[in-house]
Amino acid sequence: MTDDERALLEHRWAVRVNLPTDVMHAAQLARRVLEVAAYARLELPGQDAVVQAVETLEGWAVAIDQRVKADRAQRVLSGMDEARFQRELERVGLQQPHDAAEPEQSEASADHDHEQGDRA
Repeated sequence: MTDDERALLEHRWAVRVNLPTDVMHAAQLARRVLEVAAYARLELPGQDAVVQAVETLEGWAVAIDQRVKADRAQRVLSGMDEARFQRELERVGLQQPHDAAEPEQSEASADHDHEQGDRA
């Protein structure tokens, strides 16, 4: 592994570790915008969608945090440094489908589209 590869992998690991904080910050900022708009008695279009997005972001923050904690524990047990562990995560990730839920969502979409066609 070259020094440049190591630096990039270490940076990706740091981004991974900091991601729960970044996601929670985005949720807090969006929630604050909603609070300020409500205080100013300003109704914004799509407010309900923003509330749902905030809840989704908060859920992501928790899920990502749990994943990062598990990854950290696994890294310590493996004895790998951060760069090698990140490289292994990426290698394994490339061998797996990007989104295991995608086929189910596609089937659900197809069922919904089929139902819509039946109604027409």
